[in-house]
Amino acid sequence: MREWADFVFANREGQDVEQYDIVYGPIANDKVGLQIRKLKDGSIDKAEFLNRLKYMKGITYQYYFGTEESIQYLSKL
Repeated sequence: MREWADFVFANREGQDVEQYDIVYGPIANDKVGLQIRKLKDGSIDKAEFLNRLKYMKGITYQYYFGTEESIQYLSKL
């Protein structure tokens, strides 16, 4: 199974991404964007990228519902 980071990178590169039902990961604010750029330019590897995100303070997460089927499971609270 691919990690959410693979999905984000492919999407940012304009590549077609596999259609996922649900993707959960950090919102790409400026701090996350910086780490993405470091990973892309080779300054850090994927393990270090994920480690840096894990310990980032103030980071918020989001859900992406990518298929009609996944949306059908949502309900208003």
